[in-house]
Amino acid sequence: MDINLERVLSRLEELYQCGAQDDGTYTRMAYSPEDVRGRETFKGYFRKLGLSPRMDEAGNLIVRLEGEHPNLPAIVTGSHLDTVPDGGKYDGVLGCVAGLEVCETLIESGRKLQHPLEVVVFTDEEGFRFGSGLLGSGAMCGEELHISEADEDMYGMSRGEVMKGYGLDVAKVPRAERRKESIHCFLELHVEQGASLYKSRTPVGVVSSIAGVSRYEIVIKGEANHAGSTVMTDRRDALVAASRFIAAVPRIVKEYGNTYTVATVGTMKVVPNSVNVIPGTCTFHLEIRDQDGKMIECIEKKLKEQLEQICKEMEEAYSFERFSYHEPAPMAEWVKDSIEASVQELGIGYRILPSGAFHDSLIMTSRFPTGMIFVPSVDGISHSRYEFTEGEDIGQGCRVLLETILKLDNMDAPC
Repeated sequence: MDINLERVLSRLEELYQCGAQDDGTYTRMAYSPEDVRGRETFKGYFRKLGLSPRMDEAGNLIVRLEGEHPNLPAIVTGSHLDTVPDGGKYDGVLGCVAGLEVCETLIESGRKLQHPLEVVVFTDEEGFRFGSGLLGSGAMCGEELHISEADEDMYGMSRGEVMKGYGLDVAKVPRAERRKESIHCFLELHVEQGASLYKSRTPVGVVSSIAGVSRYEIVIKGEANHAGSTVMTDRRDALVAASRFIAAVPRIVKEYGNTYTVATVGTMKVVPNSVNVIPGTCTFHLEIRDQDGKMIECIEKKLKEQLEQICKEMEEAYSFERFSYHEPAPMAEWVKDSIEASVQELGIGYRILPSGAFHDSLIMTSRFPTGMIFVPSVDGISHSRYEFTEGEDIGQGCRVLLETILKLDNMDAPC
């Protein structure tokens, strides 16, 4: 029993073309006509197998292959089909197509699992349309979603209007929640979206955990003044102070963090933002990610100390406020161990590594035993049309997913 790699690659390409735009880019934004086209194409694959896809109240697309014992909790696998603007061919889609391939391989071989097997396409994982993602997995796990019909997307359309056109009612989204007892475990095959596997020429990654993320708003207040008549010694330039702080971020992470600790400043607002006025206020966002919450706290502390020192020297005021936090999400040990055992039995090279990026698995860990399998991203590129994963690596990832599902089908979840 083996997967059909040619079929997998063909479907990845066909789904990619569903997002083709007139300007030559490729985008399947959540709830868009391209997203609908991709989902209809995906549902068509299952219908040819005699399986009937359904959509839950959150818009998650779910297909169920019954097992010998339908009353057993389901083994669930999948990912998402929506993309960022001009996204890649593999991010999210690979996990969906791989789940489909496992179903088709089992059917073709006449093999029936003990547990039901479900393939899920989560709704709006990327979140760029309304500014917050992981909607489908969040609803399935009973998370507080903080959504309303009045939410506006980037085009000024309300969430209620957009979701109604998709066949959904915002008020009914929480009904997609699944009981813990209904799912045996969740598995997600995904491209790494980093360069660790590619640089080490390792075909498979067994994910240990998904990084926690802490985000902060930092405001530095100096003094706006005339850029021509204020000599350098009399200036209290907020942008210079911000620049000194930002330049110190990589040094502090290198000194106190580990290989996978990262910190980034990705936004900046300067007031009054004029070429001939010394910046009086700088507001920017800082993000820290690590697998260990205590490490995040350590980096936060060191960066606060650095900012305090800079602002004291420059006689400027500052504020440093955290506005969001996601706990690190470790994978379930028994699921992770099953993936590792499967890779070993298949004789495939692998390494255990964390995920720095968010995935639906991040939310799924809050309620269900979860495991993730990574395959390499060439040059670490993702969220881009230049994202690429070698066919051979895709095949290995699909085989690991199949073997792991077979292994987990004969395991009881630890109490």
